[in-house]
Amino acid sequence: MLNQIYRTFSMYIMVGILNTFSSLAIIFFMLYFGFSDAISNFFGIVGGILQSIVLNTKFTFRQEQLKFYKSLYFFLILLISYLINLIALTISINYFGFSSPLAQFIGITCYVASSFLFLNIFLFNKSIQKED
Repeated sequence: MLNQIYRTFSMYIMVGILNTFSSLAIIFFMLYFGFSDAISNFFGIVGGILQSIVLNTKFTFRQEQLKFYKSLYFFLILLISYLINLIALTISINYFGFSSPLAQFIGITCYVASSFLFLNIFLFNKSIQKED
């Protein structure tokens, strides 16, 4: 049981690292071309969400495909995680005065942590899968 949790968590971290670099690349590319922090962050997260759905479904949680309602839950979980990310980004910049790149990193870190917890608990929990 612990080996399975470790394998799942390890794979999620690897996918998360790839998603983080992809998201940050999009964000910093857009910032370089003069887009705002919020707009850059939005498109970076959307790119990460699309990549996350594909990679985590197939490799992390080893599902061939998601049923329609699970796809909606996946999206909702990532949306909630995105809002957590946006709150962390806003607080980091407006209340702590962090630089944009540091605030983006903090926001992305909050997104990765919350999305793993929510996906693992609410969507890919083995007891829930048995009910499908």
